[in-house]
Amino acid sequence: MGVRSLPIRMTTWVVEKVLMAKSKTKSDKKPEKSSLRDASPEQMAALAWQAFGEEHFDEAEQLCERLVAIVPGHAHSWYLRGLVAAAQGRGEQALSYWEWVKNAPDLLPPLAQGRGRVLLSLGRIEEALVQFQGAMTYQPDDATNYFFMGLASLQQGALKDAQRYFRQASVLDPKLAPAHYELGVLALHAEQYSQALIAFKAAVELTPQSPEVANNLALAYQALGDATAAESWFRKAVDLKDDYAEAWLNFGLLLRAQGSKKADACINKALKLKPSLQGVLSGNE
Repeated sequence: MGVRSLPIRMTTWVVEKVLMAKSKTKSDKKPEKSSLRDASPEQMAALAWQAFGEEHFDEAEQLCERLVAIVPGHAHSWYLRGLVAAAQGRGEQALSYWEWVKNAPDLLPPLAQGRGRVLLSLGRIEEALVQFQGAMTYQPDDATNYFFMGLASLQQGALKDAQRYFRQASVLDPKLAPAHYELGVLALHAEQYSQALIAFKAAVELTPQSPEVANNLALAYQALGDATAAESWFRKAVDLKDDYAEAWLNFGLLLRAQGSKKADACINKALKLKPSLQGVLSGNE
C-alpha cells in the first residue's frame, strides 16, 4: 500500500500555533524597537512574545534575558525563555529555566504541559505523563492535554489508549487538526481504511497546505480502491513539497500499478531524494 509518513514536525508545528493563540501577555502595547530603552517590563515581555510568535527565537531569548536581568523574578519571561529553548531543541535548558517560574498561578497549567512536552521529547515518558496528568487537573477540557497524552501513549506502544486520547481531543476541539491526523494514522495501521479516510478528510480541511496529510489521505483512498482520488492527492502532496520522497514513491507505485510510463520517473526521484527507500521499494516488488 505504499509508505506511510509519520511527520512529527507537522504535528508539533500545528499544535504550537494552537498553544500560541492561548498565550496572553499583560500588555497589548508593543513599543517600537527604537524605544526599547524606555519600555516597561510588560512592554518588553509583549515584544518577546511577538518575536516568539514570529519564530524569531534568538530575538525573543535576548529580550527575555534583558528582562530577567532587570526583574529577576519575572515569571512570564522565564516561562517564555523555556519555550524558546524547547523550540530550539534545548530541552534540558528549558526545564532549567522553568525552575524559576514561581508564584505565577496563571502559568501552572501551561507550565505543566510544557514540561510534559519537553520530557516527552527527551524520551522520559513516565515523567511526561505525570506532567500531562497534572495539566489535565488544571484544565480538564483542554484538548491539547489529551493530544499530548495520546502522543505519550504512542511512545509507550499503548495504541488503544492513544486512540482514546486523540478521539477525546478531537471532540473537545474539532479544529485540532493533529488529533484527526493521528487518528487517521492509527486507523491506517489497523487497516480500518474508511475510518482513516474520515479522519484525514477532517485534517485536510483544517490544514489544506500539509503535504503529509495529503499523502496519507491518498493512501486511504488507494486502500479503498479509489485510484483516481489517490492519484490526485499524491499529486497534491508532491506539489506542496517537491522533496517529499515518500510521497513520490507512493505516487510512483500507484502509477506503476496503473501501467503508467510516468511511474519510473516518480520512483527514481524518490530514491534520489532518499536512497534508504530502496528497501521499501524492494518489499513492494
